This record gives sequence, C-alpha cells and structure tokens, in this order.
Amino acid sequence: SERDVFTPAEISKLLDEVEKGEEIVLTRRGKRVGKLVPMEEIERPEKRKVDWNAWLQERDEVLKDLPAIQGSAMDAEREGYRW
Repeated sequence: SERDVFTPAEISKLLDEVEKGEEIVLTRRGKRVGKLVPMEEIERPEKRKVDWNAWLQERDEVLKDLPAIQGSAMDAEREGYRW
C-alpha cells in the first residue's frame, strides 16, 4: 500500500537498506518522484577553478573594440547609438 507519511522508525529502516547498498525508489500515487541511493554511488562533478586573470584579459580583449560611450545609455540612444 502507498502512503505519503512514514514514521521515523520506517525511515530509519529504509536508510539501513540504503547503507547496505540497496536503492529505494520513492513514489507518490504510483509516480516515481525520487530515489535513495548509497552515497558512494552519487557522482559529483569536479569544481572548476577559474583563472580570473585570464578571464579579465579575455574580457578586456572583447571590450577594447567596442566604442566608448560617454554619459548614460539614454544619452547614447538619443545620439543615435544602436546596440
């Protein structure tokens, strides 16, 4: 039978099964909504380190060819500058 609420003891039993390597599929009204899996099975992407100096140089390279705008964006629009 399906239920939306479990007692702490029932949740503890499910976690015991997961610790033993079992996967538990969670459903609500017959629809799969989640899965409990052992931690070692979860793949986490490696965090990328950002080379901020390279990023700033690349940004400056892109921006150097753009025309300089004096004043506000509204002033530039009045003068006919198109983005």
